[in-house]
Amino acid sequence: MDVVLRPINDAFFHEQVLPFLTRAMGDASGALESLMEQLGDGQSRMLCERMLATSVPGGLGSVDADPWADLVDRLAFQPWKAGPMGWEVDARHAGYADAWDEALHLSLMLEEAHYPYWDNRTSREVRDGFRLRPLADVGLASLLAGQWDPFPEFPPDRVFVTQGRGEYFPNERFAFADWAWRPARAVAHWQVNLPRKLERLLTREQERMKLPSLPERDEVLAYWLGKQAQPPPLTVAFSGLGPRAANWIRELGALTGHIRQAALAKQGLAALVTKGTSVRI
Repeated sequence: MDVVLRPINDAFFHEQVLPFLTRAMGDASGALESLMEQLGDGQSRMLCERMLATSVPGGLGSVDADPWADLVDRLAFQPWKAGPMGWEVDARHAGYADAWDEALHLSLMLEEAHYPYWDNRTSREVRDGFRLRPLADVGLASLLAGQWDPFPEFPPDRVFVTQGRGEYFPNERFAFADWAWRPARAVAHWQVNLPRKLERLLTREQERMKLPSLPERDEVLAYWLGKQAQPPPLTVAFSGLGPRAANWIRELGALTGHIRQAALAKQGLAALVTKGTSVRI
């Protein structure tokens, strides 16, 4: 699993995680003490106490790196809910996981009208450039590549690193890292626009193949929109997808399904590139 996409509690991320990380840049001990007062989760409190026991005044460099990474991983990528003793980890929700390059390929097919998905070499070059500096306003593809929107008040690549990717440009209001998130309002906007983007992709493939109609178009679209449980058997593989057509149709359905589920639950989404990823750049 090279990239993971998980639903997150929008209120918890806004009210607790972002203020905590912003303060921790200059006052890690104070941020940990303040966070502990809001948490009812024993594992997270234990990690805070462990760092406070050895911390010195200062920012992130003043606390132990290993428990810090464990804490941020728990705060940013676990499902949280408000409990009687404070914020606590909820029952685990299923997330999306796939090879990073594959997921980015699928998301660019969905989001970018001019992405050359049928050309292996050219599409690879586009993805390589996108990873080096993710473009803003490319929806799900921007999230999977680590671009932050809204812009954070801290450099996210200093908070948490798996690949060492990241830049922080305050003057340009632009940042990206190995992890990123989108608030619930952005996910809801994606969900509203999914049908149009999926139809655009199918229309584009039909025009590219110069066909009067695209085989299984209605069935594929119904699957992508969650109206059909399984994708149809393809009698004619889409030439743009080649022999992997059935797998890509299934995976794009899984990816859009997670957007739909998060939107219906009024949740945000967090993306993390895992440590084992190897990508040619």
